[in-house]
Amino acid sequence: MKNAEVKTMTVAADGALIELLNKARLEERKDQHLSFSLRLAALAIHAQQKSLSAAELVELMRQESERFERSAQGLS
Repeated sequence: MKNAEVKTMTVAADGALIELLNKARLEERKDQHLSFSLRLAALAIHAQQKSLSAAELVELMRQESERFERSAQGLS
């Protein structure tokens, strides 16, 4: 059995830690929203350049929805 040296750590006050976590969550949400917005813009440009019909555009959106769903499942 080894001797273990015990060191004390000072942790920020609960309020400061919660504030830091909330700030990180907010930044993550901002990044997600920006990413989603850019993806929608790219899809719109693609649809416009290819002159997609309404039915084709609906299918493209359905495929994109499935892509997001699979991505979300992969995060679990």
